[in-house]
Amino acid sequence: MFLLTLFKIAARNVLRNRRRSAITLLGIGLGLTLIIFFQGLISGMDKQITDNFIKAQAGHIQLYAQGYTEKSRLLPLDIALAESEDLLEAVKDTPGVEGVSPRIRFRAILSLGSENTGVMALAIRPEAERSTGVIANSIMEGGSYLDDQLGYVLVGKQLAEDLKLRVGSVPLLVGTTASGGLNAGRFEVKGIFYTGYPQYDGSMIVIHLAGAQRLLGLAGKITEIAVSLRDVDWTDQTAALLTERLADDGVELQTWKETGAAIWQTLTFRRWLLSVISFIVIAIAMLGMANTMLMAVFERTREIGTMMALGATRPQLLTLFVLEGQLIGAAGGLLGGFLGGSLIKYLSVVGISPPSSISSVLSAPIGNVIYAEFSWGWILIFFVFAQLVSMLAAIYPAYLASKQEPVTALRHI
Repeated sequence: MFLLTLFKIAARNVLRNRRRSAITLLGIGLGLTLIIFFQGLISGMDKQITDNFIKAQAGHIQLYAQGYTEKSRLLPLDIALAESEDLLEAVKDTPGVEGVSPRIRFRAILSLGSENTGVMALAIRPEAERSTGVIANSIMEGGSYLDDQLGYVLVGKQLAEDLKLRVGSVPLLVGTTASGGLNAGRFEVKGIFYTGYPQYDGSMIVIHLAGAQRLLGLAGKITEIAVSLRDVDWTDQTAALLTERLADDGVELQTWKETGAAIWQTLTFRRWLLSVISFIVIAIAMLGMANTMLMAVFERTREIGTMMALGATRPQLLTLFVLEGQLIGAAGGLLGGFLGGSLIKYLSVVGISPPSSISSVLSAPIGNVIYAEFSWGWILIFFVFAQLVSMLAAIYPAYLASKQEPVTALRHI
């Protein structure tokens, strides 16, 4: 009952100076809105980059022949796996695995007329990556995805512009065979893709696996197996299980965190940046709250003396001023939660179009639209955190109020 009385007094005291209280809670609310906005946007961007990178790699885990990863930068063709259906089935039957895709990666030269450039070529089984790969869902209007027919190629949008390629063009593809010789073949452009990932759109081509094996002299051979999982959180667990199961098959593996180390570092840096921004916003909000409460203590010094003369104890005064801070913090938290939550909910549905250069700057596959990640859990966490910050900011002014001497306070002018 007494706490309820203190609560009513605290509420009246907050409303005594509406303008100052409104400015303080507005500062807390806008600060919380900013934190929720950055948290939702960066979380959504991180998830999108991770998903796009995994899809671009067509898997959470990549399997190679023993010794391949040590020379992976050279894309060696002489360190290859047998295209064994038994091996593919063994991988596919592993718990958590959604799909497997045998592939060959190699460097080549693509030319049309007088225009030519070095490219990164990816040979796949089209059906194996129709649902798990990013290329199949990135074909631009006027083109189509690969099918079982050989002699066709997909090219990135920027690469097509550089070489003046269009759907129906028949460029020459020159590659180095596994034995070190050169071989060439003409492939018709069946589709042009745009993933939003500069390293893919500007330098990658995709062809049928059988066509690449014929071009490179790799009959019955592949350089990697891309493994897609049902849940990205199972990556490490499934990788350990595959390592155990395939110990006698001369296979080594890497997870997407290892193949995408640079992107993983970018994500880590952005989370650190979010922490710094949040700390600055919280510090500003705490200073605003502390300033408001200190002014209230200064203005109400004689009132504090009167209350103590009438029997109010120091703990009661401390509780009163902390409650005032909590009320302002709660109002600001509700405002920030509503504004921030509404903004993130909107961006999680509609999204926001990033500048065209941002993918190049981050070297990450963001895409054309960034969607924020909405989470009631994060909103609740930040609201509770706002209350803790408000309480901490109010404690020192409340302590000063509770330490007042009644006689001295009553004489204050």
